[in-house]
Amino acid sequence: MPVKVAPMLCTLTREVPTGAEFIHEVKWDGYRIIGYKHKSNVRLASRNGLNYSDKYPQIVAAMKQLAHDAVFDGEIVVHNDKGLPDFDALQSFRGAQPIYYYVFDILWLDGYDLKALPLLERKAILKDLVAGNEGFKYSDHFADGKALFDQMEKIGMEGIVSKDGGSSYSEGLRGRSWLKTPTEKRQEFIIGGWIESDTNPYFKTLLFGAYNGKKLEWIGHSGSGYKNKDMPGILKMLQAIETDKNPFSNKVDSKGRIHWVKPTLVANFKFATWTKAGRIRKPATFLGWRKDKKAQDVVREVPAELLPTNDARKTPAKKKARLTMTDSNWKKVEAQQYKQSSDIGIEDCSINFTDVDREIWPGISKAALIDYYHSISPYILRHLEDRPLSLHVKLINARAPGFYIKDMEGREPGCSGIFSTPRKHKTPGKRNTIDYLVCNNLPTLLYLVNLGCIDINPWTSRRTDPAHPDFIVIDLDPSDDDFSKAIKAAIATKQVLDQRKLKGFIKTSGKTGFHILLPCQGFSFAQARMIAEKICTDVHQLLPSITTTQVSVSSRGDKLYLDPNQNDEADTIASAYSARPAHGPTVSTPLDWKELTPKLDMNSFTIHTIPARLEKKGDLHKNSLDAAIRKKNTAILTNIYLS
Repeated sequence: MPVKVAPMLCTLTREVPTGAEFIHEVKWDGYRIIGYKHKSNVRLASRNGLNYSDKYPQIVAAMKQLAHDAVFDGEIVVHNDKGLPDFDALQSFRGAQPIYYYVFDILWLDGYDLKALPLLERKAILKDLVAGNEGFKYSDHFADGKALFDQMEKIGMEGIVSKDGGSSYSEGLRGRSWLKTPTEKRQEFIIGGWIESDTNPYFKTLLFGAYNGKKLEWIGHSGSGYKNKDMPGILKMLQAIETDKNPFSNKVDSKGRIHWVKPTLVANFKFATWTKAGRIRKPATFLGWRKDKKAQDVVREVPAELLPTNDARKTPAKKKARLTMTDSNWKKVEAQQYKQSSDIGIEDCSINFTDVDREIWPGISKAALIDYYHSISPYILRHLEDRPLSLHVKLINARAPGFYIKDMEGREPGCSGIFSTPRKHKTPGKRNTIDYLVCNNLPTLLYLVNLGCIDINPWTSRRTDPAHPDFIVIDLDPSDDDFSKAIKAAIATKQVLDQRKLKGFIKTSGKTGFHILLPCQGFSFAQARMIAEKICTDVHQLLPSITTTQVSVSSRGDKLYLDPNQNDEADTIASAYSARPAHGPTVSTPLDWKELTPKLDMNSFTIHTIPARLEKKGDLHKNSLDAAIRKKNTAILTNIYLS
């Protein structure tokens, strides 16, 4: 049973996402709590690890009634007389009002780690587990996010959270799987001082900010929302931490006599809008204190989009030292001399973009490739989530030689994820541990492209369950330029899958062939490879004259190779919607099986055409992440090939 869980975080967005993969939940105005129940022991932990068990004995009692050991994620909420969450009442809770634990996720149950399960499966388990327990409220989900948002806005609730129903639970990460859309702009900020008032004995306004790396930046001030009866107590709190030192790293644009305080108090504010300089345009309104949050964890949140270059934020400092091993390809990267360089703030990270005018293909710049990945990021990120990457770096252009980087050696951006694993074969000049990069957000994706990664190559398994692939790969690899053989082989593969009632997903490789993916779960890599080999044999029996299963290139002749070899541990495959370093800017593109006709032109799928195709067709591979399909495929494959 986990001792400590870092809650999964939401990315702020301006509008409710409309993708069919999203489910939508109410954003509860309470304290985020991870609840641990083991036999008769119960612990309620805040987001920063504080023990709140003594504060909420009713919730502890409700958890003790459960017949199972479990770890929950949810919010503790107190209702007002209208039945709506009341944050003020929660802060002043003394045991009189009804209080509930609104649970929206379950992470562990009776010895089983559930985080790798799809969200909808976790929620189904959760709903059954807490049914009938009066201390719990199951946080239900809805298909129509816009209707839910409109209802929350109408009754004055905080907003909604939209979640990818097929996503795993990624501890501590703020990615694209969970998106929050507030009805009002509201955030937590750190108090850095107060300004004296000419008309009352307490204060005129509070000054607040948020961390940018290790620096506390002033963002705005608040002169409203304070209850008269509370102002003496607030002033007393401020005076107790008064200091002569200005805690803010930037200029504070406020008039009056300022008193500075140590940056330890966190409060919630609502406000009108952001300025281009990253400040709050008008004075904010105080909503209440957030004693459950540590000041050092408070960073400014902006909607998930590119920010102006003059608003770039520093990447949070990494505790891990940067390394450069003897046999490291990072030396090639860092030997580069750049003509252009600029920092751009993206979400909660700052990425340094270099030589964006450099041509990747004739007439196509690095900037165009960055723009492509930015435009399709909502689609590709769902296929990259929690998957370790091998970086294929091309420092000159698409046709020039490249090299691979697996170990980040401490160079990953502060907003990126890492999967650390022991190196299986000790190698002189290399570390015994490999830190693979994990791309769960937009800044990491664009960091990769700027680094020189034209294509993005993830594992077939996730860091939450690295020993078991999510899908089996069949690679149709022509030995010559006859693309018609690839089309015939793909149609034959579909015939084999249909005969066995298997659900497969096809995409162009972005070069000369196709990749066919069979969603699965629970197989070892050895089993996945064995199944792939048997399917390739079945396809070869349908097309013996134009296909081969011979591994040796010299034995293939001009036949298409049915390749099962991308099913080993740590093997990678070009992601759906990844550009490829071919002669032109082609993209590995998901297809509808009906598109497999002699007219199919692989070269028509490029970084110029894919955004419009996505607008028209959507993500044709979104169901490849569906848990029900994985489960059904696994049962059939086990029965046919492993029994």
